[in-house]
Amino acid sequence: MTSFARLFVAIGKGLDWMGEWFVGLASLLLLAMGILINVEVVGRYFFNFSTLISDEYSGYLFSWMTLICFFYALRTDRLLRVDALVTGLRGKIRDVLGVPAALIGLGVSVILTQATYTMWHTNWMFGSVSLQPSQTPLYIPQMVMPLGFGLLSLGYLERLVAAVLRLTGQLPQQGKHPQ
Repeated sequence: MTSFARLFVAIGKGLDWMGEWFVGLASLLLLAMGILINVEVVGRYFFNFSTLISDEYSGYLFSWMTLICFFYALRTDRLLRVDALVTGLRGKIRDVLGVPAALIGLGVSVILTQATYTMWHTNWMFGSVSLQPSQTPLYIPQMVMPLGFGLLSLGYLERLVAAVLRLTGQLPQQGKHPQ
């Protein structure tokens, strides 16, 4: 294994740790969302009181959880995809097909990263706020969108490099990322 391949494997382990850290963060966001919803339910049922933010902020938290977990889902092969053709393949042919698949995923996620960054930046520049009673500045809940898609881009880039390294014999054929 070349020094670049060893470095690549080490980076992959760091990315594994980062993905698991984001899953832990998503767990905390889920807990916060549950508390927020329960406070709303108890407040309305027992005290005729509403937080006025439960629906809006629960939506933000749910979106954040989804976006920050895309990276982990890709790395652990849990993203929904059509792979009936590739499932039965092994070795080099699977990596040959993995290169264009990773390129397409990378292209789409880079475009989404750029588009969501533009949206976030525009809302930040113009001071756009939500239509809800909280008047939340939209750049706050939207800041995680380019982060989530940027991480997904990083995941697809890693898949691309791994497939190329396996095709050139610098990585063993059986590896954790990508399948």
